[in-house]
Amino acid sequence: MKIEKAVITAAGYGTRFLPVTKTIQKEMMPVLNKPLVDYVVDDCIKAGIKEIIFVVRPGENQLRHYYSENNDLYEYLKKMNKLEKYKSIENLPTKAKFTFVEQGPAEIYGSATPVKLVKDQVINEEAFLVFMGDDFSFNADGSSEASKMIELFSKTDSLALATFIERPKELLNKYGIADFIEKSGFRFLKAIVEKPEPGTEPSNLANISKYIFTPKIFEILEQQQPNPSNGELYITDTVTELAKKGDVVIYPTTGQYLDGGYILGWLEANLILAINDPELKPGLEEILRKIL
Repeated sequence: MKIEKAVITAAGYGTRFLPVTKTIQKEMMPVLNKPLVDYVVDDCIKAGIKEIIFVVRPGENQLRHYYSENNDLYEYLKKMNKLEKYKSIENLPTKAKFTFVEQGPAEIYGSATPVKLVKDQVINEEAFLVFMGDDFSFNADGSSEASKMIELFSKTDSLALATFIERPKELLNKYGIADFIEKSGFRFLKAIVEKPEPGTEPSNLANISKYIFTPKIFEILEQQQPNPSNGELYITDTVTELAKKGDVVIYPTTGQYLDGGYILGWLEANLILAINDPELKPGLEEILRKIL
């Protein structure tokens, strides 16, 4: 199967990071010297993705600016005899085709809305990836999580793939949990059970909102009604409905899941990447010895 497009959602307000997200988009928060979202982009590119489709708020220009040329910076570095520093960013505009789709305030809020909005960009694709812009799976060996997702998806005649991670029993009521069946050596989704009551969990597999979809998803999205509990359009509801119509294969992530969407998760992501960097590790260990 040929998958060349990935959708990355980045239209939220990042309220858990206020006040900094009043000015800085959540997906642009730094993990070491790169924004969160760039780790997602690079993982997709390793998997052969040619086009990244960002879903953003109207007027949001930080992602556009990051993935475009910066002639003023180039001229400044040239003047200061520091042009070698430009090498770290010179390939940003060309490492993929970047497309931007705006999610306006009139749209129904919810995790399924960004997917619904990109229909025109992906309707003719065999399949496409959907990632959030503020979390990623880190593989210390440099391998691509997106590649592994595509490899598994290609082995099954599925309508979609959904990614899950094992979580301790005491935390399962905080997640959407997989109810699944096993056949032909694969696990297939029956439903995603949102925040189950303790003792009612169908498994220990928690949804981490990374998907592969075929255009079949739009048949459901066009008919889907907002969730009655709060009026939002949930992609988990979409996936559960899709599982009634065909196979949705479960991918158990092999990487270390790093959720930068809240302060402690963002801090953990910085620490994990720093401790895995040979240049930063000795200094970080010294700092930790001093403060712990």
